[in-house]
Amino acid sequence: MQKSLTDMAKHLKSIVLPKTIETYVVKPMFNDISNDENIREGVLAFRAFLHRLCDALIAECDSYNIPTKTNVEHGSAIYCDFPFLDNIKKILLHIGLNGDLTKDAQLLISGNSITDIKLSNVKIIQCMKFLTGCGLFFDGINLDIKRQKISEIETIYISYPDNTAMLVGLKTMALAELRLGTTRNQNIFMRCDYRMLTDKDADVLTILNETIQPLSANVQDFVLRLHQIHLDYKLNCTVEIRGYWIKIKYSRGKKEVWGINTSLNNGFEITAKPLNTQKYTDTIIQFPLALQELITKGYGCGRKRAGIGKCDSGCEGIRLPLSDAILDISDSVETWFDKELSCFAKK
Repeated sequence: MQKSLTDMAKHLKSIVLPKTIETYVVKPMFNDISNDENIREGVLAFRAFLHRLCDALIAECDSYNIPTKTNVEHGSAIYCDFPFLDNIKKILLHIGLNGDLTKDAQLLISGNSITDIKLSNVKIIQCMKFLTGCGLFFDGINLDIKRQKISEIETIYISYPDNTAMLVGLKTMALAELRLGTTRNQNIFMRCDYRMLTDKDADVLTILNETIQPLSANVQDFVLRLHQIHLDYKLNCTVEIRGYWIKIKYSRGKKEVWGINTSLNNGFEITAKPLNTQKYTDTIIQFPLALQELITKGYGCGRKRAGIGKCDSGCEGIRLPLSDAILDISDSVETWFDKELSCFAKK
């Protein structure tokens, strides 16, 4: 089913990092913005602003829900392009990267370089008007004039009266994305990933707990049990964040065994890539029928599998949605994973 901007906004809201009460030390590279206390306060305010932004997108979805033709359901990655959300991000990033904070941090001052983001004046005005509904104010530009030459405006003053600390957080997280983003850790800005501001590396268990927080307590407990099973078998656990897709991957050497994903298209799910099912068929036949069928069907490239002939994202593994329904087969899944990993241990 085609996803809407409402779906995208809800997903984005779910992957914004949870609040932290940790008094973390900020990397020296951000000392030019403010002191640690002000940055931490600003990041919390920016996080609240992102939630407000998502709520506004959900409420006004009909006005801006214009996905491109690439918005198709396909695997756990996001093949969805919502131009309006992308434009909003571009403008916020530009403000953060190029705006200068006043000494009292009450304003961000930006020149007309906002036209450098290669959006039409009409689209820039449209996004700015939307952002005023989220609490941002732009002085120095008349947003009621749709067609105007923004390049001729010398100075734009950006404020956020509801919580001026947010401007410090906006600038900090924009610079964090520029300076610290990698191909495996993207969208630091829109996820408000404050962890990147500190030299202390977050352990995988912390990231896992933060990622699965939207799930019910029982499903979270089930995921944490699977996590521990794989740690006990000495599998490597790594985190990849590409676009708005988060994956916590468990591997043996370079071979992925299973992973926990959250994406716009598929929500929360487990993807498993078993290699030894033929060695414990006597156990598999004792599982609930639905799980037996999934395991028997296997996985692999849909273009190469008989009867499919097209991409079905089968290369990503056997999919198990992480909803409360999985609790009915949780014991069998744990047994399955334990059997699979015990085969590795015997090699």
